[in-house]
Amino acid sequence: MEEQDKTILIPLEKPLADTSGKLVWESIELHEPALIEVNQFFEKQKTTGALTAMGHLISLLSGIPPQLVKRIPFTVFKRCEVFLLRFLNYTPETLAPGAVPACSVQIALEALLEDASGKQSWSHIGLSEPNLEQVDQFYKAQSATSGLAAMAVLISELSDIAPEVVNRLKFTDYKRCEGYLLGFLNYSPTAVAGGI
Repeated sequence: MEEQDKTILIPLEKPLADTSGKLVWESIELHEPALIEVNQFFEKQKTTGALTAMGHLISLLSGIPPQLVKRIPFTVFKRCEVFLLRFLNYTPETLAPGAVPACSVQIALEALLEDASGKQSWSHIGLSEPNLEQVDQFYKAQSATSGLAAMAVLISELSDIAPEVVNRLKFTDYKRCEGYLLGFLNYSPTAVAGGI
């Protein structure tokens, strides 16, 4: 995706204002969500449904309080939703079935990843093939939490980047890391003819 495709500004015909009237929004500005924001979207979706969860994500990204997001016209909501679904539905290139992934990879990040202090940053993430124990921990975490949270922990462990920093990854960067690791998790070698 091009950088200009990562943000959108949607004007509002009727501005939104908080109860005091001091905070007014004449447009909704959205950008690519981070992994932690997408995780919150999916968690909210489980309990409140898709529309409320999307409204929550719009609120997180735009800074407009949730009670005001509920008042946006439905056509504006749908424009926001279509923009955000481009990220939520993003699928990186995958390996052909039965292909063995490279034993290690350096994934260049489209957006610089920084820790909370801004003292450490990453322009790429180095990942390698997980071992049996790491895969077993991933599946246990996946059944206890969510697939996104479990994959974030696996990415953190393999890259030596703290989990709270991995959660700040732009979602398309996360999906590229996930795509590489799924090459191992979904790997199924072809049975050799004449085997047992």
